[in-house]
Amino acid sequence: MNNKKLLFIIVIFLAIIPMISLGKETKSSQEKYLCMPLVKNETKATEQKILNRYGIPFIEGVLPVNADGSAKIELGGQVNQIFLLGMTESAGTKCWFDPRDYSVRYFIGDEIGNIRLDYADGSKQVFPLILGESIWWGWLFYEYPEPFSSNTQLRKALAAAMCLYPPAPVEDGNYVAVIKPKPISLRSITLESSPSKKGLPVISGITVMTDGDSKISGTLAFPSSSFSPEFKRFVQNKTLCPLGKSDRLVRQRLEDLRHALYTSNENFKGEVIPEMPSGYSGPKVSFKGNIFAGILSNAFHYNVQDILNKVDEDGFYHTSTRNALSWGGEGFGTFRKNVGMYYNTSWSRDMGRSLQEAVNLGYTKEGTRCADYCLRMARLWEETPSLRFNGIVIPRHWSRVANRPNLNNCNENDGHGLITLFLYKLWQRLPDREEWLRSRWTDVKAAGDWILWQFANPKISGATDVLHTTGEGAGSKDNGYSVYGDYICMYALRALAQMANSIGETNVARQWINCANKMQTAISSRYIINDPKYGKVWTLDFAGWPHKSSVLGPLIYLADYKGFSPEDDDPLWRQVNAATYQRLIDTYQPFGFYCQAMGYGQGFVTQSALLLDRMKDATQMLDWVAKGIYDPRIGCYIVPEGCQIDSTGKFWYRTGDLGNGVQEAEIIKALRLVIGVDDTRPDRLRFFPRIPYDWNEVAVEKYPVLFNNSGKMETVFMKYKLKRKNDRMKLEISSDKDLGEVAFRLGPFEKRPDTSSVQVNSKYPKTSIEYSGDSWWVRFKMSVGLIAVTQKF
Repeated sequence: MNNKKLLFIIVIFLAIIPMISLGKETKSSQEKYLCMPLVKNETKATEQKILNRYGIPFIEGVLPVNADGSAKIELGGQVNQIFLLGMTESAGTKCWFDPRDYSVRYFIGDEIGNIRLDYADGSKQVFPLILGESIWWGWLFYEYPEPFSSNTQLRKALAAAMCLYPPAPVEDGNYVAVIKPKPISLRSITLESSPSKKGLPVISGITVMTDGDSKISGTLAFPSSSFSPEFKRFVQNKTLCPLGKSDRLVRQRLEDLRHALYTSNENFKGEVIPEMPSGYSGPKVSFKGNIFAGILSNAFHYNVQDILNKVDEDGFYHTSTRNALSWGGEGFGTFRKNVGMYYNTSWSRDMGRSLQEAVNLGYTKEGTRCADYCLRMARLWEETPSLRFNGIVIPRHWSRVANRPNLNNCNENDGHGLITLFLYKLWQRLPDREEWLRSRWTDVKAAGDWILWQFANPKISGATDVLHTTGEGAGSKDNGYSVYGDYICMYALRALAQMANSIGETNVARQWINCANKMQTAISSRYIINDPKYGKVWTLDFAGWPHKSSVLGPLIYLADYKGFSPEDDDPLWRQVNAATYQRLIDTYQPFGFYCQAMGYGQGFVTQSALLLDRMKDATQMLDWVAKGIYDPRIGCYIVPEGCQIDSTGKFWYRTGDLGNGVQEAEIIKALRLVIGVDDTRPDRLRFFPRIPYDWNEVAVEKYPVLFNNSGKMETVFMKYKLKRKNDRMKLEISSDKDLGEVAFRLGPFEKRPDTSSVQVNSKYPKTSIEYSGDSWWVRFKMSVGLIAVTQKF
């Protein structure tokens, strides 16, 4: 080969190299983004706002969905990739809706719609939109990022399951998804929402990547750009899967994410270590038999202390725990720290219920401070000109939020009645109760007169022969006639009458008793209906809270005023209460779970089961109380506001406010019923423990008992240990002062017990046997005092 030919070849070769390189660059540069406007309007695409996410341009907007839950975008060309912005759900879980309605509840693994690609050749692809994989929560996750933010395992589980970028909280709540379509002309993209869900998938941007020659009418073109290494890996490896592809892998990743975020029975293994909060000085309790018993022992101490911590030195009651975490009112299982949602408010229902529990357990100093605070707050109605109704001064009382009275929630009678019963419980336990009552009589009297005033002023109050109650307990913020509010106020009047008679105010006491008797007659005529299946029950009209559990009020409030025994119930109402309870537990699944509200759901129903001696029911319900309170991965024993459970009953998560006062207090009350020290009437002491079937021991120390000692009220401290083994029970019981003869009932027993089934302080008492609820019980009487007994079981 001569030099000229060699030189020619070299020149040609050198010329080809850049052409080859140029060809590669030209092909890359021919790829482009076509941004699709989601909303048709008069603004040109070139004038609409462009969002750039991770190198992908999107035209800002939200894809509008038709009435049938669908939205369609026409294309008419071949595309290489489809980028979707948003990929969130629109509704958020409606925690306080009917628990049976899963159309407003969202769990990882739920399918809330799909994206359908229709091709020019008649074929199609469907991409399911599954929570945890191709759809996620937007701003909720940003607002409530824990425990993901501080838990590496959770972040890894989320990143493995999600085909969205980034697998982390995003400030604007928008994620990016990628679809790799088939290499043929794409006719349209259709978003379809699931008919089984009320919420909608949200898409706030669609951009497609095409070759340079492709054109789609109405779109705005941008040149392709380089991605970050992380986003590039996402685009390559995390495209959405069409229906039928990688189902097994997707299911496993979603299952891993569910286990990482939610609580399940798998989290409750082994035992918990007995714990007590710093500074706790109250009665010590011990429940044994399984992990749930141990959890509830710790929960008793922690929630009692948390209630006390809510009362300031000036008596101010904080409904929420200071700086408590919150899962949010529409949450999905994540939380935010240091919230204390209702810390600056004193909700009357929470305050009245919580302080009753506190004084029942001997905390009269905190109770006295808070009582004076309550009386000050009631006066705001007479002292604040803006609270007048058409110029009329509304008498002092307690509405929904005691420290922020409002005419819109003027008649929350359940809260008013609960605070009144708290004052009664405190008065019972004060050593100087006569002096205390006389010095506050004007304010205390106003609590009873408020109920009479409502009946005397029906044009303002809305009362008829029953009270008109606003708020949650009446199922409506505006209108409601609620057996719950009426029943509490009826017994509040009777309690106040006792107080009035004690200082010679007999005329006032007579007025209150007459009103209470009229209310009892009206309650029967107004609220009892005949159900074709259950017979006479309390009507669900204006029933409050998710499980309509306010209708259990006439049953559970017996234990606040009359006693823990089945015979304490009004004989005309006992069957009504039992049938109402049965209707409720038949209505909601899974059985035993009523935790959408931990207090006025799970607490109410569990108390009802206990008071009806439905101990097989109560055993399961108390297990659920423990499971609703405690997440072993967090290790907190404070009661949350509520829980949500998936349709299988396998997974649940907490919602709302941690340490919400009324939720804590109703759980403490349920545990007091288990403990069974009944000093509701100090002149008739009774010991009626109800030990769940899956427990084998209940023990207490330094438990306060209100005792009428020759006409003088005293507080005596009791100690006992009740142990169950097979079909036998042994009880060791003593007190620091002689209580005299006390009525006992021990149980439950699955089979009829005999005279040797119960041993008390090394003796076999003379007993009678009865069947109540679903179990057998042993009754007897014996004296309780300073007895030192050591025995082996």
